[in-house]
Amino acid sequence: MTIVRFRETRKSIIEILSNREMEVLLRLAKGESRKSISEQLGISVLTYDEHRKNIKQKLRLRTQADWASAIVLFRNSGSVTVKKEIDK
Repeated sequence: MTIVRFRETRKSIIEILSNREMEVLLRLAKGESRKSISEQLGISVLTYDEHRKNIKQKLRLRTQADWASAIVLFRNSGSVTVKKEIDK
């Protein structure tokens, strides 16, 4: 996976991930630690690990380079809206 692919599918990534997974990804992109993210989101580190695992599976991130590409994509995103409409 390359950065170019992520740029082409940024909107898709936002649609694929849950709100909480996007919050985790955005905080990772800001360089926050595992412990810090879990504390700020009010979740255990094990729950954080589960969200990270889900992100990896949903985006098919297999290597550290894949992770870096995803994180770089959102590094300077600033105000990405995480909330999504819920179908009723």
